[in-house]
Amino acid sequence: MKTLVALLPRSHREWGEALVAEAAYSNKPVRWAIGGIRLVAWSWLDWMIGGNLMKTVVSTLSIANIALGMFLVGIFVSTGNDQGVVLLLALGLMIQGGYTLWYVTGPRKQPWAIHALLSGQTVALLVGAGGFVISVLNNINPAGGDFEYGPIAVSGMIAALAAATVWTLALQNDDRPLETPTTT
Repeated sequence: MKTLVALLPRSHREWGEALVAEAAYSNKPVRWAIGGIRLVAWSWLDWMIGGNLMKTVVSTLSIANIALGMFLVGIFVSTGNDQGVVLLLALGLMIQGGYTLWYVTGPRKQPWAIHALLSGQTVALLVGAGGFVISVLNNINPAGGDFEYGPIAVSGMIAALAAATVWTLALQNDDRPLETPTTT
């Protein structure tokens, strides 16, 4: 068990040592061993996904959303498409990607910016996941025999960026993104 604690990142090591000390005086070693393994697994998952790597993933997905939105605008303009939903999806992708990229790469933000990002990404996650499911179901038995992969890609991109952003905000332990700072 002490070997597992030694593998923990520094931010979780004290908690692991306390767990080992408490396990030494417990008559349920199996429960403590499982708890220690779960602690190590979660600590490393938190370290790998919640650190700078996840911010890089969110930034990359933001840039991809902006690029996909600009591509859709180009298609809309060049083909003379009369479907307004294409333009709305393109603008939604560019706004979501732009605001997220601004938030992630910019300096420390005000509490309203955090709440705007979190609420917008939560709605985007619901819309993107719902659109993805509907698009996949429509492609199982397509009307007219024409498979449509565009809606799957767009809704998947919306949902992926939203999920990555919400996950990153949830793992920011030291910043407490959901708490508004109080002034004294």
